[in-house]
Formats: sequence, C-alpha cells, structure tokens
Amino acid sequence: METTRITEFRKGKNLFISTGLSKVKVTLDGEVNCLEIPIQSTGIAELIDAFEENAPTPPLGKQLVDPADPNDAIARDMKISKKTWIKIPDLTDPEYIKAKEEHDSDMGTAILMKGVAVPILNEEGIEPESNKAKIDLLKEMGMSADQFTQIVNDITSLTKWTEEEKEHFLGKE
Repeated sequence: METTRITEFRKGKNLFISTGLSKVKVTLDGEVNCLEIPIQSTGIAELIDAFEENAPTPPLGKQLVDPADPNDAIARDMKISKKTWIKIPDLTDPEYIKAKEEHDSDMGTAILMKGVAVPILNEEGIEPESNKAKIDLLKEMGMSADQFTQIVNDITSLTKWTEEEKEHFLGKE
C-alpha cells in the first residue's frame, strides 16, 4: 500500500476521492465469473448522513423494570434502584419495522446510484431519469439481493479501514 504525506489542503485537489472495483460473483451454466464494477465514494458520506437524519424512530412503549429481578438487565444497566415504569423504544412495532426496512432499502438504492461509476442504460442506450427505473433495469438484468448488497458494501467500504488493513498497515510505523 502506498503512503502519501500531505503538505497542504488546497481547494480543487480531490485528495479524498476513493475509487475501486466491486467484484460480484455470477454463475452461468455452472461456470463462475466475476464482474468487476467500477465504484466511487464521492458524496457517499453526505448521502448517508442525510438519510440518518431522516431515519424512522421507533415508538416508545412502557416497561416495568425491577432491580430485584436478577434477570432484569435493563434495571441493572440503567442502575435503577426501585421497581419503576420506564419508556423504552419498541423495536418490534410492525409499522416501525416496515418504515425502517423501506428507509434502509431507499438508502441502499441511493448509495448504489451514487457509487456505481458507470452508466446504467436501457436497451436504447439511454440512462433512465429515476433511480427506481435504474434499479428495475438492474433487476431485469438479473441482479440479486446479495449482489446488490455486495456492491453497496463495497462502495461504503472504500474509505473505511478493515481490521486486517489496520493491523497490517496502521500498526507499522
């Protein structure tokens, strides 16, 4: 891995742009092939931040906590000294679960659309206007949920150190 020492930050220099390839497995008639899809990180952090600001929040429910119960982890973790009712997020609420799934799916779609560094074109060679139309094209081409997730993970990983990279690179002085 190459190291570059920065001596100044100057507007117009794209020091932080990361590019790479997402390698996606496809199998055709028993033959395994790897598709290399050019990807980029430009604007992904801002996009994720914007989505997180608008993430759905679970409704609050009431729960009785009892510090006398040795199995009551909430009472222990919150250092509650007497039996009391508390408000706690209800992560099992069906409406919240549905909204969270839609939000996460929309964020994944936005990351894919922003991070894929090649055009997505219809049969006439025209790029559709909407992200939904682009996703529909990818699905029509046979993209699976696992392949979608692989590409999104690769895009978001362009600027994150993996544990192995930290150990082998950052640990060396």
